[in-house]
Amino acid sequence: MIDFIILEQMTAFAVIMQKHPGWVGLLQSTILESVGCIWFNRSESKDREIVARKLREHVQGADNNPLLIFPEGTCVNNQYSVMFKKGAFELGCTVCPIAIKYNKIFVDAFWNSRKQSFTMHLLQLMTSWAVVCDVWYLEPQNLKPGETPIDFAERVRDIISVRAGLKKVPWDGYLKYSRPSPKHREQKQQSFADSVLRRLEEK
Repeated sequence: MIDFIILEQMTAFAVIMQKHPGWVGLLQSTILESVGCIWFNRSESKDREIVARKLREHVQGADNNPLLIFPEGTCVNNQYSVMFKKGAFELGCTVCPIAIKYNKIFVDAFWNSRKQSFTMHLLQLMTSWAVVCDVWYLEPQNLKPGETPIDFAERVRDIISVRAGLKKVPWDGYLKYSRPSPKHREQKQQSFADSVLRRLEEK
């Protein structure tokens, strides 16, 4: 949410964001809906279809505010860029990448939702000397002929990662919400071992 607050100083953005309870939810349903924001609920499977339709309707509206989407889908720790969701890259519109990198000189802006409520996190930020960050507005990008939405998402992630000095990692941000099953981990480990053996045999 801090990213949104910072970027909203530049221009009026609409944003896609998870629906929250409490005072944050009240803020969403009263003030933020006035700029055309779109909410979703991770626990509702039907929300995906509804949100996808709302996204397309929004980008097709000439008078709507620019739509701000955080394609990682979760908070990250200012060091890595995790895999992007493809939803933002299959809308058939121009994507304007924005890279954000926080400076920890006064406070760490990363919100670890497992260890701290958002209210306490916000209080920590507001009682620090300052929140310092760099923001880069990068060259607009469009889907290239023959490029899939997944390839498009990875290309944009490359651009953002290089500019902000973030390390790209090949995993989904939702790993912090649910761990892969032991069977899935064994398959990945076996696949990695087979890949190493093939490389050794080629040498």
